Amino acid sequence: MMSPDGIGHLLRGLREKAAHTRREQAEHLEKVSGRYVDPDNIKRWETEKRLPVPDRHDLIAIGYGIPVQEVKRAVAASRRFRKVVSTSVLLDDQEEVSPVERREFLGVSILAAGMAAEPWGRLAVAVAGPSVDSEEADKLVAATAEMFVSEHHLPARLLADRLGGHLETLTALIPRSGPYRQALTVAAGETAALAGWAAYDLGDMDTARNYYKTAALAGREAGHPAVVALAMGYASYAVAADKARDMLSAAQEHVRGAGYAAARSWLAAREAEEAAAIGDREGAVRALDRATTAFDYADPDAEQAWVRFYQRSRLDSLMVSTYARLRHRDLGQAAGEALDHLGDDDSKVSIAVLSDVATGYILSGDLDQGVAVGRRFVEAAAATRTTMGRERLASLAALLPEQHSAARELDEHIRAALVA
Repeated sequence: MMSPDGIGHLLRGLREKAAHTRREQAEHLEKVSGRYVDPDNIKRWETEKRLPVPDRHDLIAIGYGIPVQEVKRAVAASRRFRKVVSTSVLLDDQEEVSPVERREFLGVSILAAGMAAEPWGRLAVAVAGPSVDSEEADKLVAATAEMFVSEHHLPARLLADRLGGHLETLTALIPRSGPYRQALTVAAGETAALAGWAAYDLGDMDTARNYYKTAALAGREAGHPAVVALAMGYASYAVAADKARDMLSAAQEHVRGAGYAAARSWLAAREAEEAAAIGDREGAVRALDRATTAFDYADPDAEQAWVRFYQRSRLDSLMVSTYARLRHRDLGQAAGEALDHLGDDDSKVSIAVLSDVATGYILSGDLDQGVAVGRRFVEAAAATRTTMGRERLASLAALLPEQHSAARELDEHIRAALVA
């Protein structure tokens, strides 16, 4: 029995995504680390017969292309699962285990390991009927926040699987969560919104829309308008620019008050981008003013987990995208500042920032800079494939002039990335 969100599922999913056999994966790890890796160890890790020891965590992170923190998290999840789900308690010496003890064990196991993601887990929830106390509610809310942090680096398909299991757990426990019902309903709404975003990344628009609608429903049911705003913000990427502008404007009404400055800034900057796309220059400039003013009061790392991606570089890139559409005189300056603030960030956020900056430079006539940043964008988009990344690759290719040799070469790289 393996942890649903542990190291085994993570490493197997990444290996299969790379189309490697276990032996090929071992050879790859040996190549990048210079250390021998037994192919049998790959099998042991994937089946969780043995968990990677700490001195292998860095090797795995490099070899599988994920942050070392993700490796440590997954190993810790597997270790917790081993500790909690002891088959000997459930299957051995049944006469010595009282019905109350068995019931309590089932409840704790499901909460700790997310077992409601499986049919047998859902049955166990129904039979055991665990109640939720404050400690368990806090763990579930914290696990939801961690999903948003993982999204910055984790491939969408792996993220989607993890979100599905977490949402099933929350869904099963909400009816019997008592005083913690609102907190778990908010967590479920946030999880559904992120699941919609993952579905969008995978190109499944119908699933994405259904998740967004469900997230908004959860936000309203919990009396927590910010969840509605989150769902609207994500959904705005998949509709026409005029509808997106109106949606984003309305979403800002749901995040008024203290503690939501980063969310207001993000939604206003997105509104500016969409307003510029339909030629509403005045509306775009006003929205950008609201975005920059709100950001002065924002602390993304201390606000909702779902705005932690929204650092200064992302605001800058949305400003660049808006300025590019408006042919604004400050475009070049904004592009330079976006790159300065991005630094060496290699998360998914870099895809959006590099795309916006490359497009901005090209539209401003600075082809050399645009091509240079465009190469970085193609590399980032190819490393982490998303629907948004593919859309942005196609949009950038359409802007490249044929008469410029470096631009032609970039166009070839983009087209190769699109068919890969």
